[in-house]
Amino acid sequence: MSQGELISKWFSLAADLRDDCLSLLSQTKVELTEPLDENPDLFAFLLFCRTITNFKGAMSLYQQGLIIEAQTLQRSCFENSIWLRRLAHEGPAFAKAIWDDGRYNEASFASVLVAGTTDLSTRAEIEERIKLGKGGKRINAKDGQSLDGASEDYAEFRRLSMSAAHPSSTALLRHFVRDDTTGELEISVEVVEDDGELVTNLFFTVAAMMHTLDSFIECLSSPEGLSIRNAMAARIVELQAQSRIAG
Repeated sequence: MSQGELISKWFSLAADLRDDCLSLLSQTKVELTEPLDENPDLFAFLLFCRTITNFKGAMSLYQQGLIIEAQTLQRSCFENSIWLRRLAHEGPAFAKAIWDDGRYNEASFASVLVAGTTDLSTRAEIEERIKLGKGGKRINAKDGQSLDGASEDYAEFRRLSMSAAHPSSTALLRHFVRDDTTGELEISVEVVEDDGELVTNLFFTVAAMMHTLDSFIECLSSPEGLSIRNAMAARIVELQAQSRIAG
């Protein structure tokens, strides 16, 4: 099978996976009970929504040949999976941690703005944000890596942080390439990846979506999700073998 045919098959599988995940969301009922900041099912639902849009965005970028840019969204999918696993294991306590993380980040941003704000009413609003964030802390993805199934999520999250999300030397040096004709080193703005690299990244992004699906199923104990997951996993294994991607 040609690389072009494999690429088409991976895009088709990805579209079906997204449709299946959207169908699962429509079948899943979540109680919007107070307090929202201690409702793990709600945050699981929202994290799964976020992952589906991250996944769609990554596929769109792959279609434009923007592999590294798509990897930043692939990274988000793996991070979402870690958070979902923590929700499954820690329940309301981690839902509260997500809420506090948001307040903490808002307060940190507000503290940057406050010194340069002269309008009194705006300054009062900023100071209120800072006050609300006191006592909170940022969630560290590393804290969830010991949970069942999360070690691979964290390893991929760290790899993609280094190679795609942050302007590390690893990420920057991909723009330093050798010309195929002259053999000389040169700087390239848009680095063209070969079809094999695209196939590999399509596989890993599908894997990230599947990991998040697994975590979502664990959170909400969803039998519908299990049937979707098992059918899709069989297709992935078959296409992975055709693509000669190591497991």
